[in-house]
Amino acid sequence: MARLPDLVTFARKHGLKIGTITDLIAYRRRHDNLVRETLTKPVTSAYGGEWIMRVFTDVTEGTEHVVLTKGDITTPEPVLVRTHALNVLEDVLALGPSPEGELARAMRIIAEEGRGAVCLFRDPKAKLLTEEEDGPRTIKQTGLGAQILSTMGLKQLILLTDSPLTRYLGLDAYDLHIAGTRPITKG
Repeated sequence: MARLPDLVTFARKHGLKIGTITDLIAYRRRHDNLVRETLTKPVTSAYGGEWIMRVFTDVTEGTEHVVLTKGDITTPEPVLVRTHALNVLEDVLALGPSPEGELARAMRIIAEEGRGAVCLFRDPKAKLLTEEEDGPRTIKQTGLGAQILSTMGLKQLILLTDSPLTRYLGLDAYDLHIAGTRPITKG
């Protein structure tokens, strides 16, 4: 399999243009909007008080994803963000490997900060039980989440996570950059 440097040499030799996956994602970002904001309203939660709830609907599947925001997240400073794949067993029943109340703690941390976003992603096709991965993970399916964060005007993110070694692919195509991480649990 040829790597990019080999392809660049080949392309120059034959007068061809090269497009990267990042170029393709950037093109699609400009021309294919897969999410629409369908609702915005103030809400009150036991986990941090007043929030603005924004619902984004995936136009291909009809799945709704929820973003709770606090404060002005459009300024250039990095924004505290928790991205959370909803899991019924963990989030409702407190079963599973994640610590109990992780989402509530993340919401309270952002509330104390006074500025940030909690993104709740739903996958209606997700199985209730999945095998856990050992070690650092690489998240490859960032498209909808990245598009939502970009739509909201975010650029620099500080991720609220207890897995700081997780890598997220494709964020640069949405002009999103992880400036750092902060833990949810103290340990």
